[in-house]
Amino acid sequence: MSNPSTPQVVCRNCKAAIGASDNYCPQCGTPTAAGLAGLAAWWESPWVVLPLLFLILGPFALPLLWRSRLFTRPWKLALSVIVVGISLFFLWQVWYVLNQALAPLRQLERLH
Repeated sequence: MSNPSTPQVVCRNCKAAIGASDNYCPQCGTPTAAGLAGLAAWWESPWVVLPLLFLILGPFALPLLWRSRLFTRPWKLALSVIVVGISLFFLWQVWYVLNQALAPLRQLERLH
C-alpha cells in the first residue's frame, strides 16, 4: 500500500490512486512506470521470442512478439507475415498429405 505522505499518481488501467514509488497498482496489479523501468522481461528477449515463433509455438507466440518492446513495428510486421505464411504452408501440406492418404479409401468406397 502507498503511504499518504508520498505523492499520488493514477493507475493507467483502473484509475486508482497509487504512490509514485509503487511498482504495481495495489488494486489491479498493473505495473507502473517505475515498475516497468525495472523490468527487463525475459519474454521480451529476441532469444526467447524467435525460438518460440519458429520452433515451438508458431503463430501462438505472436502475442509475445507484439508485446515485446525490443522489436520495432516493421520487424513485428515482417515476422508476423513470415510466421503466418509458414503456418499456412504447413496446414496446406497436412491437408495435401491427408488427402493423398485417404484417396485409396475413397476408391475402395466407390467399388462397394
